[in-house]
Amino acid sequence: MIRALQIAKAGLKDSNVAIQPVLRATETPRERPKILILTQVFPYPPDAGPKIKTFSLIKFLAQDYAITLVSFVRPDNTPEHVQALMAYCEEVHCVPMRRDRWRDGLALLRSLISSRPFLIVRDQSGRMTATLNELVRCNTFAVIHADQLNMAQFGLPLPAKAHLLDQHNAVWKIIDRLRQGEKNWLKRLLMELETVKLRRYERGICRLFDAVLTVNQQDARALDLDCHVIPIGVDAAGTVPLKLAPGSLNLVSLGTMFYPPNVEGAVWFATEVFPLILAVEPAATYTIIGPRPPAAIYDLARHNPNIRVTGYLPELRPTLEGSAGLVVPLLSGGGMRVKILEALALGLPVISTSIGAESIRLENEKTALLADTPEDFARACLKLMTGPGLQAQLARAGRQLALELYDYRRAYAPLREVYSQLILSETS
Repeated sequence: MIRALQIAKAGLKDSNVAIQPVLRATETPRERPKILILTQVFPYPPDAGPKIKTFSLIKFLAQDYAITLVSFVRPDNTPEHVQALMAYCEEVHCVPMRRDRWRDGLALLRSLISSRPFLIVRDQSGRMTATLNELVRCNTFAVIHADQLNMAQFGLPLPAKAHLLDQHNAVWKIIDRLRQGEKNWLKRLLMELETVKLRRYERGICRLFDAVLTVNQQDARALDLDCHVIPIGVDAAGTVPLKLAPGSLNLVSLGTMFYPPNVEGAVWFATEVFPLILAVEPAATYTIIGPRPPAAIYDLARHNPNIRVTGYLPELRPTLEGSAGLVVPLLSGGGMRVKILEALALGLPVISTSIGAESIRLENEKTALLADTPEDFARACLKLMTGPGLQAQLARAGRQLALELYDYRRAYAPLREVYSQLILSETS
């Protein structure tokens, strides 16, 4: 563990971190198949949808496999985050990712003169490639598990018995939905071009993998591929339900606020839905929670004193317990909304659009409230805020649904068969 402590003290800034592992504190390696997981977002702390999904997946796979994790890291990742994953991984390798407008602009130019999508060109990394080449030179992996489309370009060329791509979303669908709501003609044109490139790239690269996971049938159809459909799992059984205070007039939204669909949804709710709520209930408030809100989100609070923007909150429970429910006003996006699964597990009532609730087995007025027009969404919010009985009913039913269908121990159980087939087919 000496090297692990050295890396921890370096604060993930040492250039050697990209090619040196953090080793797990174990004297005798266990005889389990070795798998290599590649992630674009470091999966700890589990405080955003992609991180929650991948962290739960790692916990599940660690029961049967010796995991080596290689992940991009950002400046806000800490040595403590790395150490937390050592309870489940044999090794953790960190590759710094640097993002700024200059690099993104250069990636856009490179994409425009090539057939490759901007989102793929942007994440190309010589340091990641070097790290992985060194790893496979010294190790033999049963399965290389590329987590999200961005990591397919790194995982596919590596030697292994089998290659698996874990598609959190059909990515081209997200860009296409955003394009439809974009008013700026130049941005809309660039999004249309990106959609075409992504759709071709995504469908093509998926066919090169031995297995592809999607979280719903809609994404499998969008990829035009026979995929293994496995829903996202959360730690529902390990989640303590909230103690909600009846009578709250506060509604909350939760999400990574630099993710365009979350911004689009929050602006729609604040400008189209919330005024209808205030006309009936002037004391109602709206709290927007999530890291790195853009100016468009802060402007909402500047123009309306009933709207509060918190940014990132390390501890969510106090704010959530003081709310009537979670609003998920998404108009675009794809995959499954982990924020809804987490809310269900917490016993927090959910009001969502159809797109927000996509592929989650929610029933209107039984396990959640569903609405798509501003008028219907406002009515649903008012009904929840003024009905403590409905709040309690949705809280109970939603949590039961999470326990039965979306606890990761149950949701990820089919992965055992997928992995067994991959490994056995390659060794028989």
